[in-house]
Amino acid sequence: MTSPRIVCFGELLWDVLPSGKVAGGAPFNIVNRANALGASATVISSVGQDDLGTALLDLVAELGNATSYIQTHPDLETSRSIVTISESGEPTYDLLHPVAWDDIQVNSEVVDLVGSCDAFIYSSLALRDERSREAMFEVLPHASLTICDINLRAGHYTQDTILRMLDQAHILRANEHELNTICKWLNITEKSWEKKVRSIYSHYNYQALVTTLGGAGAVCFDGTEFFSQPVFRVDVVDTVGAGDAFLAAFITSHLRDNPIQDSLRYGCAVGALTAAKAGGTPQISTAEIDAILTSANRHD
Repeated sequence: MTSPRIVCFGELLWDVLPSGKVAGGAPFNIVNRANALGASATVISSVGQDDLGTALLDLVAELGNATSYIQTHPDLETSRSIVTISESGEPTYDLLHPVAWDDIQVNSEVVDLVGSCDAFIYSSLALRDERSREAMFEVLPHASLTICDINLRAGHYTQDTILRMLDQAHILRANEHELNTICKWLNITEKSWEKKVRSIYSHYNYQALVTTLGGAGAVCFDGTEFFSQPVFRVDVVDTVGAGDAFLAAFITSHLRDNPIQDSLRYGCAVGALTAAKAGGTPQISTAEIDAILTSANRHD
């Protein structure tokens, strides 16, 4: 599969960074990066009927992405996220509600798109409002491969929604904090990280459970074996979109039937290069990816 078809459902917004505003939102970040890596990826979202929405659509297209499934809402405004960056490069987000992507509509074209894709990715933020939440769960059964990118944002999710998301995924991507939260909800009392992963995996019978560990890299459990990949060392500018870039690269590689270890390595390399630049959608060349992978090989 040279050009895997990936669909992401959810938020499309302006990330307002100290350096200025850039197009963002986890689903769009994933789609934008997957397209840059040779996939055929599409975001299902909504913007307002306002100047910010027009500018956002123009930029999405300028970056090489289709806008056919980005709706224009007549009443709700285009989303903005005020991003504050800590000294260590970690972002925090101040999100408005409601905004256009809180009311994404389902029609036959959206159903057909989801039914024809190789992977459908969804996360929690876009499900904070009942309107988009029920729209997503309406189209979810039409997907052949579902990927839950849990992506918890404080104050923008409920336990019931997250558990419903987890229950309908084939693959889960979460960070360590999110896994601990899931364990608490499921009354999993295992102490070791490995046993926690095994328990969650067994509870939902996933195809794979991918854990991103920040500065410690990433791990994937496929029900039989743990695969791990250390982080690629870079000078971090900010980590906005780094996890999204990792997932885009990992899934694109995985859909091309590459071994899990190779897909983890590829994902970590692209994630690291994203963290080395400002914003969630920086330009990253094939030469840069090849260089970081080759450099790491020399140190293995």
